[in-house]
Amino acid sequence: MPRPEPTRWSLVQGAADGDTEQRERFARRYAPILRSYFSAKWRTSPDHDDVLDATQDVFVQLFKDKGALEAVDAGRPGGFRAYLYGVAGNVARMRERQFARRHRVEKGESVVRFEALERHDATLSRVFDQAWARMVAREARRRLAELAASDERQALRFRCLELRYSLGLEPRQIAERLEMPVTDVYERLREARKAYHSALLDVLAEQSPAATRAELERTCRELVAAL
Repeated sequence: MPRPEPTRWSLVQGAADGDTEQRERFARRYAPILRSYFSAKWRTSPDHDDVLDATQDVFVQLFKDKGALEAVDAGRPGGFRAYLYGVAGNVARMRERQFARRHRVEKGESVVRFEALERHDATLSRVFDQAWARMVAREARRRLAELAASDERQALRFRCLELRYSLGLEPRQIAERLEMPVTDVYERLREARKAYHSALLDVLAEQSPAATRAELERTCRELVAAL
């Protein structure tokens, strides 16, 4: 029987403590966000060698002895998202300095290059937030799918939710496909949206254990807007 997925903060703590399996899960979970960030910053493919190398550098900084992950604080404003964004920014600047040392250019060309990067930096937080939001949404969906696998009523809610938002079907079309009254579809969708909202809040609470309910609700609204 597979081990259950760890919570966000237990995963961070396990990775910080050196647990190999937790570190592998940690890397799988956060690598897509980091690749999105570096790809946007350097305007290249998420599979470009520089992007992959920078992503690996982040994990090196996090996992090394007395590394960045050991200093993470559950009560930090912005939670782990803000912390990881800061580490990614530090790695990006480090690699850009290395590049500048390897490839000396004329002063004028250098100024143009780094001014362009500075202007582009204004979009990076939004790119990072969008990638983070997709990760949170996937995790919330996974939790609903787990509930659906063991409960018939949850399964019907989840099916209606998937048909509505993954396939884009209208409630009447869902009713026809599932051979049920359209009023029941509306009710299942209402229940499913409420369950999904709760799942999102649970995931966010694990990322920011010190956050208040009001702060989590605000973050949830921002996450939905980012999606």
